[in-house]
Amino acid sequence: MRTSSVSGIVFANSRDEALGRMTNIRSMASVPFGGRYRLVDFCLSNLVNAGITNVGVITKANYRSLMDHIESGAFWDLDRKRGGVHLLPPFNISGARRYHGYIEALYGAMDFLNRCNSDYIVLCDGCVAANVDIAAAINFHISKGADITVVYRTGVPVDNAKNMMTFKLDSGDRLVSAHFPKTVSANDLTSLGVLIFGRKLLIELINNAYENGGRNIDVDIIADRISDLNIYGFKHNGFSAIMTDIKTYTEANMSLLDKNVRADLFNPERRIMTKNRDDMPTRYGIRANVHNSFIADGCVVDGTVKNSILFRGVKVKKGAVVENSIVMQDCTVGENAVLQNVICDKKVFVGNNAMVKGPAGESVYIEKNQKF
Repeated sequence: MRTSSVSGIVFANSRDEALGRMTNIRSMASVPFGGRYRLVDFCLSNLVNAGITNVGVITKANYRSLMDHIESGAFWDLDRKRGGVHLLPPFNISGARRYHGYIEALYGAMDFLNRCNSDYIVLCDGCVAANVDIAAAINFHISKGADITVVYRTGVPVDNAKNMMTFKLDSGDRLVSAHFPKTVSANDLTSLGVLIFGRKLLIELINNAYENGGRNIDVDIIADRISDLNIYGFKHNGFSAIMTDIKTYTEANMSLLDKNVRADLFNPERRIMTKNRDDMPTRYGIRANVHNSFIADGCVVDGTVKNSILFRGVKVKKGAVVENSIVMQDCTVGENAVLQNVICDKKVFVGNNAMVKGPAGESVYIEKNQKF
């Protein structure tokens, strides 16, 4: 496979509504994850690790933080004279003020598809955290002579399965049926949001679906064309998380407290790259008490941190307790303050002696720049 024969497209605003207020100020792809990453890092890294260096990022709304994060693409080796990363903001299509579904989004990005001159296109959802071997999926796609390949997972039940496709395969890995249930069981095969198409076929399918009022690739292309297209499934066996609501976002972050999950997601053979922030190592005070937590660089911890994720630059002052919480970049937890079952967005200031507790099994969300 020539790397120049494949281009990638990332959908930055996939499932924006799933995280509520967290995506009021940013796209899904720029949601912080795992102490120092954004969700888009997984898409870009997966593509680059497969040798794909021509990538379009389709945006719809709230994409300023995404632009600030990606910049020239240098942190993913995508600052190139040929190819590189291309931000594709909304294109004013007649009759469509904003994209409603991936078909309209791709129709609006048709200029990119026509110009990239690749043989294959890999589509990636920006709401997924997974280290996917896209090179192996492309080789599978070619070996099967597939029209479309769906990268899928099993063993992950989902309560809020809105618009999530499940399907069945025959003994040769070809799709034979597709379904859209309200809940997903551990035995169901679910798309991981990574699809591989021949470029010319994708252009044809998108044009036809758009003219017929289609919006959703899973519904209006895959499920609708199972009988007359060669559609195959490629299994991803490693860790994966799809952000369908605050609960799945919290669980995905907390999964990083498991060393086996960390080893799989941050596989050194397929590195997950992100924007660098040069900072000092984390400093721990003489009374710091840290247990089973994932703490990024640049933090200063003088209090207690248990079962939590701290992003870069977080300060936990003397006597403070942070437990079962996700604390994003540059937050401060004041002296003797208590956070339990909380998600603090960036630059939140929790004052001395303040107490914020969420109910067991749920998380209270504190918006960016808030002070308590």
